[in-house]
Amino acid sequence: MMRKSSVLFVLWVVVFGLTACQTPPEKKAGLSVEQVTALKQEGFVESEEGWEFSASEKLLFSANEAALTTNAREALDRIARMLVRMDIPAVRVDGHTDSTGSASYNDQLSLRRAQEVANVIVAAGMPSDNVGVRGLGSRFPVTSNNTADGRSQNRRVVLVIGDNGKLAK
Repeated sequence: MMRKSSVLFVLWVVVFGLTACQTPPEKKAGLSVEQVTALKQEGFVESEEGWEFSASEKLLFSANEAALTTNAREALDRIARMLVRMDIPAVRVDGHTDSTGSASYNDQLSLRRAQEVANVIVAAGMPSDNVGVRGLGSRFPVTSNNTADGRSQNRRVVLVIGDNGKLAK
C-alpha cells in the first residue's frame, strides 16, 4: 500500500508542479489575450507588422471599382464593430489593385479602396485619427495577374493592426 500511495503522491506533485510552472499566455503585439483571440476568430493572422486580415474573398473589388459590394460591406462592418468592441486602438487599411492600368492609376484606385474601407471602420465607431490608409497599387500581388481569377484576388484590401496595437507604419 505504501508504495502505491507514494507513487500517486509523486505523480500528484509532478502534475501540480508542472501546472504551477505554466505561464499564462503572453500579450502578443501589445494586445491583450482577449484581443488577440478575437482577432484570430475573425481571421486575422500574425505577420511581421502585427496582425493582418486579408481574407480576400470577403474584401474584393470589381475591376476599376472602389465601391464595396453589399456582402463585403456587411463582413467589414462586423469586423469593424469587433475592433471597436475589443478596444483595438488603431488599424491601417492597405488598398491593392491588379496589374491592369497604369501605375499612377492603380495607386489612386487602391487608395480610394482603402479609404472606402476606412469609412466603414470609422462609421462603426473607431476615431478617424486611428485609421490609416495606404494605396499600394499593384506592387504586392498575392497571386499572379496572368489570369482573371488571379487579378480578382489581387483587387483587395488588407487590415493591419500594428505590433503595439497602434497604427502600423
